[in-house]
Amino acid sequence: MEEQFIQYLRYEKRYSESTVNIYSGAIRQFMTTMEDANGQQEWSDVTASQIRSWMADMSRHGHTPRTIVLKLTALNRFFKFLMQQGYLKKNPAQHIQRPKISKRLPTYFENKAINEFLNTCEKPDGYVGARDILIIELLYVTGIRRAELLGLHPCDIYAEEQVLRVTGKGDKQREVPLTKGIIEHLNKYLTIRQAAFPSLSATDRLFVSVKGKPLYPGAINKAVYDRLAYQKGFTGRKTPHVLRHSLATHLLNNGADIMSIKETLGHSSLAATQVYAHVSLKNLQTVYQKAHPRYRIKEDENKPA
Repeated sequence: MEEQFIQYLRYEKRYSESTVNIYSGAIRQFMTTMEDANGQQEWSDVTASQIRSWMADMSRHGHTPRTIVLKLTALNRFFKFLMQQGYLKKNPAQHIQRPKISKRLPTYFENKAINEFLNTCEKPDGYVGARDILIIELLYVTGIRRAELLGLHPCDIYAEEQVLRVTGKGDKQREVPLTKGIIEHLNKYLTIRQAAFPSLSATDRLFVSVKGKPLYPGAINKAVYDRLAYQKGFTGRKTPHVLRHSLATHLLNNGADIMSIKETLGHSSLAATQVYAHVSLKNLQTVYQKAHPRYRIKEDENKPA
């Protein structure tokens, strides 16, 4: 049943490979724990008490509440699948209380640091250098996910309309705005790419390795880290997702509508976008003073007659 569930997630639910791996890992971990404690056991024999013991064991071994909740979610989804298949009559994980997770605000780079880097960094003519700089710029300008970046093709670029067609989670497509500057850089990169790999076409992957093969996720992480690690103003984690967080934060701080940000990022619910509503204190004070009636009254009183 475990393998059927994995196929269900992968081909029917169309979960990302990362999510599939997390879910399958959690199920295997629980299965191993139950076998070690009770010997061979059927899924129909699992009790809520055993699941709670598994969660307590993870906590003793240093797993964070966030990790425990994620693994419990995977197990809960698996039991729901077993019920749908008629294998179980009830879900033993359904009413188990989840550990409380402290809210974690997304980290982001300061707008000044990113602009200075993109404005002053050398634009190399060599393929790898041009590719890596464009990867960072495209991640920030569009806010797309790493997996979405890896899936891009040159034919997804609509230069005249100034949009990028992106295939996101669940194979849902959306159009993301492009700036004139990034379109120019994309065109330059495509010229360099074509010279380096004449056999590649518009339907091949946009970003490829030095051998002309599609890049893997770790290569994107490395490109971002290597280029930003020693740059002034870039503190904390240096990952593609932090660039995505940075765009969302900067858009919100500069007055963009949260629904527009939701569409750009490809979020399925507004709740996922609202986490970015952590505008800087300075920006909040400025907006507050401009909008609050008491501040406006004082400004009017101080104006010369």
